[in-house]
Amino acid sequence: MSEIAATNYQTDKQILGFSRWWLFVIAFLAMCVISPYEYAWSVIAPHLGKIYGWESTKVSLMFTMFVICQAFGTLPGGILRDKFGPKIVSVVAGVFAGIGLLFCAYGATFSYGLVLIVWCIGCFFCGFVYNAAITTCNKWFPDNRNITTGLMSAAFSWGALPFIFPMQAIPENAPDQTFFNAIFIMAAIISIVIIVTGLLMKDPPKGWHVPSTRARKMVKRRCDKQYSMGEAMGTWQFWVLILSFVLVSGAGLTFISKSMKFASAFHFSVTAGTMMTVGIAITSGLSRVIAGWIADKIGIDKTMSVFYILCGAFSLIALYFAEAGSSFGFTSSCVISIFFWGALYSLFASIVGYYYGEVASGSNYGMLYACAKGLGGIYGGVLSAYLISTYGNPFIIVISALMALLSGLILIPLWKHPPIWSEDKH
Repeated sequence: MSEIAATNYQTDKQILGFSRWWLFVIAFLAMCVISPYEYAWSVIAPHLGKIYGWESTKVSLMFTMFVICQAFGTLPGGILRDKFGPKIVSVVAGVFAGIGLLFCAYGATFSYGLVLIVWCIGCFFCGFVYNAAITTCNKWFPDNRNITTGLMSAAFSWGALPFIFPMQAIPENAPDQTFFNAIFIMAAIISIVIIVTGLLMKDPPKGWHVPSTRARKMVKRRCDKQYSMGEAMGTWQFWVLILSFVLVSGAGLTFISKSMKFASAFHFSVTAGTMMTVGIAITSGLSRVIAGWIADKIGIDKTMSVFYILCGAFSLIALYFAEAGSSFGFTSSCVISIFFWGALYSLFASIVGYYYGEVASGSNYGMLYACAKGLGGIYGGVLSAYLISTYGNPFIIVISALMALLSGLILIPLWKHPPIWSEDKH
């Protein structure tokens, strides 16, 4: 047996000198610190509007640009990760991600346009970090793919919690410097954690196999083919996944970015809006773990359909309670809806590895994520804000609910027809 082949059958401890689970912890921490960009946005945004006098469309555009830039950043991030490994990719990303948030404290010094440009650069490199963390699960944990991607993507929700409460606790009459100091601390934490964890990251050798004692516990792929990005894009299933991802991501991102506005529009208290924001962050992360466990039991494609359909159903229930004037009913229904929605980030990442293999999982998931979340973010941010101003809040909730329902329904054909490689067709 050649030296390379022998390495491919070594255990993780033989390759690393320690358990691969330490790499999971390291990647988990990196994922946590980019969470505030999205899940703490609804408590950051009011300060930007108040301090700088930016109208809501400008603030909404920043959220939209985060979603788009972070999504598109996952594609080059994944390609570079597959080619050069995670270290240099993560270190460079850590520097720019921190700078992107830092410029939010300089809106009075620089123009909105310059702040937006630097913000977009930071968001783009957040996509590098996101892909590097998720790809760690696909490369090192093919035997625990669903639960590790579930936990890893949960970090993208839970990581915002230490930042939401201090930001929300800033009094309305507090000096502007209080907000600026909070941004300085957040930016420093983000850069330091990403850089340090990036220096500790390492990928398995290409072709590495999980030791046989663990491999027996793996969910068997329907096809052993390791697809390149071009080959994956050549399957119709890949495009169904993209369409489903666009629909469900747009639906949920609307609730995440507009949670405080929805509460205000239906005349509920600021406390209700804050609790909904916190509940969304917690349950969105929790769902990714639970969905991973369920996917191991009934299959990942079936789990996706069920979760997205229930997401849409509870969105409609939330609207019913909103129009009935029930603060508790509305808040709890929104949180439950996002519970079923939040699993998309673990389930799509997991199904890419399950359908198309581990070797090019960084670039394959990067392509899926970039196309789908980028387009979904346009709807969840600026477009949904426009539709609300034109047609009202109930209209946008109904549209978002229908999008989620459809995203689950179109995945049903994949239950019986996953991609199967055929040499006759290639």
